Amino acid sequence: MMQKEITLERLAGIVGAYGASPSRWPEDERAAAEALLAASAEARALVADAARFDALLDMAPAEAPSEALVARLMAARPRAVPPVSAPATAPRKTFLRGFVEAVWPYGSPAFPAGALAASIMLGVTLGSTLDISLPTTSTMTAATPDAATGDELISLALADTAWPEEWMQ
Repeated sequence: MMQKEITLERLAGIVGAYGASPSRWPEDERAAAEALLAASAEARALVADAARFDALLDMAPAEAPSEALVARLMAARPRAVPPVSAPATAPRKTFLRGFVEAVWPYGSPAFPAGALAASIMLGVTLGSTLDISLPTTSTMTAATPDAATGDELISLALADTAWPEEWMQ
């Protein structure tokens, strides 16, 4: 079996990830890393530094996690969503959902729908409480212009430059 070469940078990566103990190193790189360790003083200094750090980590107390912590972590873990068979109305629901997302792409459409409903209710409430009196037939006849005055107003609206004589004064 051929032994592959390993660089000092790769040894630093292995020691940083797995620690100073060669028994924790990956098996396919362990022999090459031990050969570099035997041949290089820099590699031995790197492993010695990692061994001191491992000793500091070993001095820290390791407590078993509480049952409450384990339960919280298990409840918060991501789970695979099981595939759901699509009901017969799925294309319509997908179309409607796509339409709603195209109209309101900012999340839930509940807020703008609620604002629209509130404005409609406010309009209905104000409209039903305000007194809007329509003109009666007696007031309409007094306010309605005759045919000549109506023609004059139409010519004014159409920007006719021939002004009636009473308007020139």
